[in-house]
Amino acid sequence: MYRLFYKPEDAVSGDYIPFFWEGTFHLFYLKDWRNAEKYGEGIPWFKVKTQDFYHFEDAGEMIPRGGREDQDLCVFTGSVIAAQGKFHIFYTGNTPYLEEKGGVQQAVMHAVSDDLEHWTKAPEDTLIPAKQYDHHHFRDPFVYYDEAKKNYVMLTVSRKNGEELYAGFTARYVSEDLKTWRDDGVFWAPNLYHTHECPDYFKMGDWWYLVFSEYSDQYATRYVMAPTPNGPWHMPGDDVFDGRAFYAAKTASDGAGRYLFGWLPTREGNKDEGNWQWGGNLVVHQLVQQRDGTLGCKLPESLNFIWQTAAEYPGAAELQNVEGRQALRLFAPQCGAYRVDLTLRFKEGTRQFGVYLGQDEKSKAGYKYEFLPEEGLLEFRKMAWISNEKGLNRAVCIEAEKELRLTLLVDGDACVLYVNDTYALCARMYEPKGKDIALFVAGGQVRLLSARLLELKA
Repeated sequence: MYRLFYKPEDAVSGDYIPFFWEGTFHLFYLKDWRNAEKYGEGIPWFKVKTQDFYHFEDAGEMIPRGGREDQDLCVFTGSVIAAQGKFHIFYTGNTPYLEEKGGVQQAVMHAVSDDLEHWTKAPEDTLIPAKQYDHHHFRDPFVYYDEAKKNYVMLTVSRKNGEELYAGFTARYVSEDLKTWRDDGVFWAPNLYHTHECPDYFKMGDWWYLVFSEYSDQYATRYVMAPTPNGPWHMPGDDVFDGRAFYAAKTASDGAGRYLFGWLPTREGNKDEGNWQWGGNLVVHQLVQQRDGTLGCKLPESLNFIWQTAAEYPGAAELQNVEGRQALRLFAPQCGAYRVDLTLRFKEGTRQFGVYLGQDEKSKAGYKYEFLPEEGLLEFRKMAWISNEKGLNRAVCIEAEKELRLTLLVDGDACVLYVNDTYALCARMYEPKGKDIALFVAGGQVRLLSARLLELKA
């Protein structure tokens, strides 16, 4: 059972759709049992509720899947909005069985509720894509109210028909009544991706943001930013929130902060070298807006109050080896869920340094988060004699001789490292050889300023 990264006990979850209402985050999600023989075909929406991203209340099924004759055999991603005295869900109805009968694979569908708990489908409001668009890629509606134009706007995943590789774009539809929608053209078309999924749109400070997940040669949640509601959209140099193991993230705000809700995928066979799968565990990052408007991620503030100190490394320490590697064993956590806080500095010219985790004291096999300062990269990978696992990576910008603050969370086989309240990198580690946490350097010098191991409060 996971303590930090929520997952239903009998299935995997994905594509969290967050909605904040009266002090509570309502997290709708797609539930997949990965067992059609036992649980039936298709995917429904379920919901879990939380106020602190640590305590979760299972609210059960929200939108049931249809049958093979229905458009919504699979209830795919969408959004939630409070409007006209009710709550509305707009979701993707997906089925592979209607195309041969003249139907479409994907359409936008509508459901209504008075209380966020009981939902009534409105199939008469179904929106199908125009003929010039690819009906296999018409999904993930995000609906909001445009105060300036006094109408509702729906952003959807779309693709032009044809064989063009990078034909994905974000389409815009408008409505006055949330029932009848008209095509309002292209919202954003960068000609960069096969498809970009799960659009999310919001204003933070003086900037507007469009968040999306690249469904192309890479899998990553990215964003663009604009000084006005409709662009022009600027692509920041570092436009990702995390790495390959954090996907389909959408945001919600409680009025004080804005949070990014994504999922950490499992691997086939629960093996380090297994293929990444659809679905896994919830991971929540808190968004941080920099002075230039760019966005970063940090550990949600509410998750700072659930810990107690288990051990501290006594004093400072210096690691230096210009010809090879040097390591310092720090802790050996005995619990399944823990946190490690590190503060350190590295010397100019240092080739690589980082943190070992799940390491065996004798063989030194395990995993590592490794910084490559000259390449501007943070990597996660398994340490083994021979491994086909390519690992995970993301861009980081860190400066020599300046304080570097790291927060590592581990919950069973799931982990995430936060760097300077700006960068995050999620990972899986299914086959740890030991329990050791260590600091290492290779080709340079690192000074450890403080290290603390924390465990969950009873």
